[in-house]
Amino acid sequence: MAYMEGLLVVKFRNEEFLKQLEKRIFVLDGAMGTMLQKHGFTKGCPDELSIKNPELVKKIHKAYADAGSDLIITNTFGANRTKLKAYNLQDKVIEINKAAVKNIRKACPNCLVVGDVGPLGGFIEPLGKLTFNEAYGAYKEQIKALEEADLLIIETISDIRVLKAALIAAKELFEGPIISSMTIQDGRTTTGTDVETYVTIADALGADIIGVNCSDGPAGMYETAKLIVKNTNKPICFQPNAGIPKIVGKETVWDYPIDKFADYAEKFVKLGANIVGGCCGTNPDFIKAITDKVKKLKPIKRRIKEKTKLCSRTKTIAVEGKTMIVGERINPTNKKDLQEEIKKGKTGIIRREALEQLKEGATFLDINVGVPGVDETGSLKMAIDTVQNIVDVPLVIDTADINALEAALQQSDGKPLINSVNGSEKSLKSVLPLAKKYGAAIVALALDEKGIPKTKEKRVEIAKKIIAEAEKIGIKKEDVIVDCLTLTIATNPENEKIILGAVKEINSLGYKTILGISNISHGLPNRKEINAKFLKKASDIGLNLAILNPLDNIIVSDTEIRFLEEEVKIKKEDYSRLPIEKQLHNAVLYGDKENIVGIINNALKKMKALHVNDLLIKALEEVGRKFKCKEYFLPQVLLSAAAMKNAFARLKKEIKKEGGKVKGRILFATVKDDIHDIGKNIVVALLESHNYEVIDLGSDVPTKTIINTTIKKKPDIVCLSALMTTTVREMENVIKELRLNNIKIPVLVGGAVVTDDYARSIKAGYGKDALDAVKKVNGLVQ
Repeated sequence: MAYMEGLLVVKFRNEEFLKQLEKRIFVLDGAMGTMLQKHGFTKGCPDELSIKNPELVKKIHKAYADAGSDLIITNTFGANRTKLKAYNLQDKVIEINKAAVKNIRKACPNCLVVGDVGPLGGFIEPLGKLTFNEAYGAYKEQIKALEEADLLIIETISDIRVLKAALIAAKELFEGPIISSMTIQDGRTTTGTDVETYVTIADALGADIIGVNCSDGPAGMYETAKLIVKNTNKPICFQPNAGIPKIVGKETVWDYPIDKFADYAEKFVKLGANIVGGCCGTNPDFIKAITDKVKKLKPIKRRIKEKTKLCSRTKTIAVEGKTMIVGERINPTNKKDLQEEIKKGKTGIIRREALEQLKEGATFLDINVGVPGVDETGSLKMAIDTVQNIVDVPLVIDTADINALEAALQQSDGKPLINSVNGSEKSLKSVLPLAKKYGAAIVALALDEKGIPKTKEKRVEIAKKIIAEAEKIGIKKEDVIVDCLTLTIATNPENEKIILGAVKEINSLGYKTILGISNISHGLPNRKEINAKFLKKASDIGLNLAILNPLDNIIVSDTEIRFLEEEVKIKKEDYSRLPIEKQLHNAVLYGDKENIVGIINNALKKMKALHVNDLLIKALEEVGRKFKCKEYFLPQVLLSAAAMKNAFARLKKEIKKEGGKVKGRILFATVKDDIHDIGKNIVVALLESHNYEVIDLGSDVPTKTIINTTIKKKPDIVCLSALMTTTVREMENVIKELRLNNIKIPVLVGGAVVTDDYARSIKAGYGKDALDAVKKVNGLVQ
């Protein structure tokens, strides 16, 4: 009799059953199909017998219970909509599954009921015709009908994405323990997934028990079992076939020795199994032999060290050892050819970039396909399909579009890394649940609603907040990788120290870290050299992942990074004895914000304020030209803009006294969720110097704030800025709201990711750069 004979069987809660698995070995039943054939059933739908011939099904269940099974599996292996459709029984999913549970309750009152969920009879696209949501929907319907079962087993699955759909549906609907069981032969599923990858994905998706069934008999499964126990701390379940069947005449014959089968059951337990049973070809005699072998055995205690792992369909990579490279080249920012390709729905460049980055040493590939005016959901799915079909490395999904993110997670074959979640409530509430649902790891971006912290301490604090929120919903510590945010040393030489200090502290807490390397040199010359030196320093203190361009062939040297003034500043000449016009010009050209006001004071003794302003504008235009031809870099531009700001603050009153009229009022904002404002600030400085009144709302400005301020201040033009592919669409939302509020003033848009085509599509003007923006504003106002 079953181990639980004489006990009142109640529905186990997950925790209660898992605790029992630590104390004793449970025995599953054997094959249902083999027994049905033995009783003469060879044609028709076997699942339908649960309602058409329940007495036969109950008889088989009872035979297994009498042989010693503690866990009896429902006769619902194919009782999902897609498989039942072949028998025109798709409308009986609920009836068949509910009846199957009741049959076991009646036949085996002392056993636990295990709801059986099998394959769908087809693969998910592109391997098959099913969409992910169709597979998920079919499983959801069946699992809901099995809700009265004590446990659930998802078994004989050969495709990892089908398993994903089933496990996600199960975790949403089923309250009891869930067993995940794939079929693996010679170390892989038929669709190429290896043992470690299967276990890693099943674990991440929340399977309570991980195992294999069917496959290639006890001996072959034992080799698979040895790999499984090395890769999970979860309880384990093994259900081998009774060897390999033989066709004798018109009959299928299973002749595997029962005693040898039972010996393997004992080996499985001694290896670490918590549950053992049988699959195809087994019968109650096999289960009795297993019970006799394992009933006095106790589960062994296993404990492996958890690792941070990412997976493709066919490969798992642990984030450990030396710094690994995340290839960043599949990103359309400032890449017109890739933007055009994405717009046309083509993938040639994406394919080439994936292969070239892999060749040059990338361990993982970041995928970002955000192009203004293009459906990112469709583009991201297309890109992921393309990449994972030609390379076998895990992917990093780079998007802030929550719908595109979920679609990408569904499309991903493996366990991807989400780039990223930040400390804002909006991000935490939207991204973390998706990461948990789809079993993905996350990049924890150390910023929040207030933007990028200026100090190491605040970045670490935000990282800890994200980690705590992730762990609250069951995301493992190992699945959080912290990005301490690389900012350019062009604007602040201390940025390097802040970044590296944060990385070191996060690593000391036991978490993995990631950085975008090339950001450190933004706006500077000699970028490759600076990037290489920064990478070396970061690697030396334990940086785990580096986002960079593998084709740059960065050679990490032992030379320390230095913020070299000769690399980022124009050498100042002594121009104090030059004509005053030249002094004004050079003060802007060299970004001499400390002395420019004094020079202006001297100039005002000799010329009108309006003339002084004209000279300053010409100098700032020269700065723009130097930047465009890469003679100047970001640090020089910022210094010149700062000098210009001081200059105009001094000239405002003088210009007004001379009758200089304000040309117009401009409202300027960087759109919501975009924290970048350097470009905006340069344009604002130029506009002010051209005698415009600028209402600067700053960065990350909610649409409602832009609308309300526009109504209140009545500007002549609204200027919008965005630097990120993930935020540029907010421009369209702002324009729609302006028009809904009957505000018909012109809108000018700009930023690194904005194009003329996109601007036209949302009925806005386009400022290619700061000088062009001023030119466009002049044209619109006059």
